[in-house]
Order: sequence, then structure tokens, then C-alpha cells
Amino acid sequence: MVARNISLLTHSIKLAWPISLQSILVTMLSMTDIMMVAHLGDNAVASVGLGNRVQFVVLIILSGLASGVGILSAQYYGAGKINYIRQAIVMTLVIAVVTLMPVVLLNFYFADQVIHLATDDHEVIGTGASYLWVTMPSLLFVAVVMIFENALRGMGQVKFPMILSMAAIFCNIVLNYWLINGGFGVEPLGVLGAGWATSISRLIHALLLVLCLAKIKHVIFPTRIKLANFSNKQEWQKLLALVWPMMMSFGVWSLGTFFYQLIYGQIGTQELAVMSLLAPVEGLLIAFFFGFASACSILVGQRLGRNEFVEAWSIARNYAISAPIVTFFLAVLMLQFEYYLFKPFMNLSEETLTLAHDIFIFIVFGSCLKVFNMTMSMGILRAGGDNKYCMFIDISGMWLLSIPLTFLAAFYFSLPLYWVVLVAYSEEVCKAFMFVFRIKSKHWLRNLTIDSDNLLKD
Repeated sequence: MVARNISLLTHSIKLAWPISLQSILVTMLSMTDIMMVAHLGDNAVASVGLGNRVQFVVLIILSGLASGVGILSAQYYGAGKINYIRQAIVMTLVIAVVTLMPVVLLNFYFADQVIHLATDDHEVIGTGASYLWVTMPSLLFVAVVMIFENALRGMGQVKFPMILSMAAIFCNIVLNYWLINGGFGVEPLGVLGAGWATSISRLIHALLLVLCLAKIKHVIFPTRIKLANFSNKQEWQKLLALVWPMMMSFGVWSLGTFFYQLIYGQIGTQELAVMSLLAPVEGLLIAFFFGFASACSILVGQRLGRNEFVEAWSIARNYAISAPIVTFFLAVLMLQFEYYLFKPFMNLSEETLTLAHDIFIFIVFGSCLKVFNMTMSMGILRAGGDNKYCMFIDISGMWLLSIPLTFLAAFYFSLPLYWVVLVAYSEEVCKAFMFVFRIKSKHWLRNLTIDSDNLLKD
């Protein structure tokens, strides 16, 4: 038993660390974007923060779609059905393009109005809209990357996506520095330069990934010859039944995070700048455990694909117990490095930094609860395709409880920002209880590779 647990821990670490490192780097990249425009003032920070939050809504919906590929990939890989992974990739790419095109087109007409929902500051509105016009079309490249990466992760191949992401992130940082500040014949573009750097690096990332997979003739890379079953109606039904609740759930959740940002923005530009500054800091802590949750999903999914339900339950229970404990110790460690985390933002006003410091302490420890819920949802329940219940939990905790309470705290009771953020965490408390109840029911222990009928009826 001890030897088996040690072997499982070793395998988990091998899967988790590349995914976590990649997630941390991506989060640090968002932080870097804000750092590099911080010298332009609160308005620039607020503009980039709002632009990223709008994109975050769409990115999370895409993540729900791509996660469906990851779930199927893990179970198909466990069942030895690699050809179905290729099929799922192409189908998901089609869904992604159909979903994204209207969003990209509407962005050119309504970006300024969307930004205006969060602030009345005309400078922030104009700069934020320009940032969105440049960056939103590049989400098509992100969709390609997400879908292939999730398929690779489902098979346990996590280092290759990490290496390519590191290259793309390095490219983004170099372009950020150049285009924001100017040089080599290019005038300083400020916030717009950050937008162009993001879009160009996303294109490079997608091209690198696709070309590398084609060059090495990877088993998941689709070819015309290998897509004979592309028109299989049953597989389309299975994929859509799996991903639509995830896209809806992720979309509802991401819209909620944007709504929180609207509330903070209506309180004031300074409050919006503070929350824009802290969002990637909080994301850094959560990103560290994204690999943890992903490793759980891969291991549980592969065992469900092999009908090893007892083993899947044992792995899920161990992950659920260890997630919040490890997060707490990391939160304590982050507090020790608070000065270094805030050092790049010293150009902001003293009042802004003081407010950020007060909220930082709460956010760091509140992340323990967020990581617990992420492990329950992404790592366990979704590994078995229990997506409709996850959608129900997201809607209940966020839209029926937390957002109304946060709105009242901000505008009816006019509480300080610290207490408004505290009230927003009522969502995580509610969801934690609901996730625990669902996991104990064991309804999620299902083999999706043979459970098509039950999946469609659920």
C-alpha cells in the first residue's frame, strides 16, 4: 500500500509540475502586462485589467470546450482508443470557430460599450476598447492551442506543451517591452503595444504547436485519411452533451467574475486598479495548483476509462484532502514575499498600494478555498463528465448568492472595498459544501467511452 501511494505521488508530481509551471508563467505574463504599463498610471492599469477581464470571459468558455477534449482524451487513452481523440480534436476545433467568430465581430462594434459598463472614465474606456480591438481576434489562435494542449495532457504528455508555452511567453515579454516603450523605428504604443504583443505571441504559439505536431507526425494530429468517422452522429452527440454544460458553466462563472469587476469599477478607478493589480497575484497562487487539479483529472479519468472505479475514488479522496492543506502553507510563504510581489507597482500612488496590501492578505488565504473547489470541480467531478451538476453549483453559488450580496455590500451599504471583496467569497463557501455533497454521492464515477446513452440522458 505504501509503495503504491509513493508511486502514485511520484506520477502525480510528474504530471502536475509542468502544467503548474506553464500556468504560473501564463499568470505571470498577465502580471507582466500590467507591470509594464504601470508607469503610465492607474488608468493604464485599469484599461489593461478590464481588457484582460473581458477576454477572460471568452477564454474561460473556450477552456470549458477544450477541457471536454481533455476529459475524453484521458478516458479514450485509458481505454486504448487513440483514434477517437483525433476525432474529438477536429470536432472541437469546428465548435470553437463557430462559437468565436460572432464574438470577434461583435467586439469591433461594442468593445467601448462593454468597457463603459465598468467605468465612466473616458480615458479608460477609449484605451480599453482599443486594447480589445487588437487582442480579441487572437483568441482564435488561443482556441487551437488550448484544444491540442488538453488532448496531450489527457494522454499524460505535459512537458511538450509547457516548452512551447515558455517560448511564446518569452516572445510576449520581449514584444511587450519593445512595443510599449518603442524603439528600432517604432514609436511608443503604450497600452496598444501590449495588445499587439499579446496577439503576435498567440499567433506564434499556435503556429509552433501545429507545425511541431505535424512535423513529428504525432498520433493525435488529424489527417484527412484518419477522419473517416468524422460524420459519426453519435460521437457528435457525445461531445456536445459533454461540452455544452462545461461551456455554459465556465461562461456563467467567467461572466460573474466580470460582473465583480464591474462592481469594483463603479466604486472607483482606484478600486478598479487595485483589483486589476491583485487579480494576477491571486491567479499566481491558483495557477500553482492548476497542475495539481489537472493531474487529478488525468489520473482519475484514465482509471474511469479502464473501469477501475475503486482506484479512481481513492485518488480523488486523497487529492481532495491534500489540496487545501498544501495551499495554506503556500499562502503563508507568499506573505513572506509580499514586498517583492508589489515592488514592480511602486509607481502607483501610496493610497492605491496601501489598499492593495490590505486586500492582498485576505485574498491569499481565500485562495485556499478556491483551490479546494477547483480540485473538486476540475479534478474530480468533471473527470467523470458530471458537468451539469457543476454548472448548477456555479450558477447557485455565484449568481443566486454571492453577486446579489456583493452588489448590496458595495452600493446599498456602501462598505469599503475590503468588505465588498470579503462578501464576494460567500460564493466559494457555498460551492464547497455543494461539491463535497456531490463527490460523496459517487455519481461521477462513470466510464464515458462506453456510457454514451447515460451521458445523453443525464
